[in-house]
Amino acid sequence: MTNDLIANKPMTIFQNKAELQFVTIDGFRNYLNIFQPFYIRNASVIIIMPALGVKAEYYEQLAFALKEYGYIVVTVDLRGTGNSSINPKKRNFGYHEMLSFDLPVVLEKVNKHFPNNKIYLLGHSLGGQLNVLFASQHQQLISGLILAASCSVYYKSWKFPLNLGVLLGTQTARLLVKLLGYFPGKKVGFAGTEAKNVILDWAYNARTGKYKPLNSNVHFETDFQNIELPVLAISFEADKLAPQKAVRNLTGKMKNASVNHHHFNNNLDHFTWVKENTVVVEKIQSWLHDISEN
Repeated sequence: MTNDLIANKPMTIFQNKAELQFVTIDGFRNYLNIFQPFYIRNASVIIIMPALGVKAEYYEQLAFALKEYGYIVVTVDLRGTGNSSINPKKRNFGYHEMLSFDLPVVLEKVNKHFPNNKIYLLGHSLGGQLNVLFASQHQQLISGLILAASCSVYYKSWKFPLNLGVLLGTQTARLLVKLLGYFPGKKVGFAGTEAKNVILDWAYNARTGKYKPLNSNVHFETDFQNIELPVLAISFEADKLAPQKAVRNLTGKMKNASVNHHHFNNNLDHFTWVKENTVVVEKIQSWLHDISEN
């Protein structure tokens, strides 16, 4: 690990990564996991934001693969998941808190350690949606977006009868959190233990196709046009959770962005691409090279 990282405490240095603790604006603990090539100081930084209910550690193979191409990679748990100290059964939160309390601190910490490096947000599924919402307000902090298996969950994006299944499933989850006060994802076999408002925000998007996070006064549907960044969207033929049309329903909101949508006609699906990541990493590297040349 380079000396400039070691100088910034508190940070724990492991053999293959560094772990940096941070505290969110509303006082909860979380960690950044930093994978940095020893030989490159000014490489681009790729921050990986996970899917709903998926721990940051799931993305370590992806982080190592990107690191081998010379990128600095940062992984972090979403609020209420993994090493995040928030208990979603006891503390309610939604998209607003992740966007307003968590992501600003993540960007602040990354900028502190890598002040001269370009930063790209790589989001998987919900992580990509949150990155797009964040970019609509803070695009000056980043250099581009990478959306991997990330889409609007508007039910009309799916063909019949899958569209009815998406609507029924998301709205059943909505009723369940209203009854229990949280979402028991491990028991029902989808996602993890999730906070009430996360599911309500998710279900609202599924029902209406729009983003209107609870407790937020931001008009995201209008502000998406603020995004003028390069965007790489990646989708997979075998992915039933983020089909091409649903991905386009998300990227189509960014009318002024430069969007490159690459669809893989292979057997990778919503989750397997993270581990079997060779072609995905090659595409990301190629795209980053191309936009750096322009």
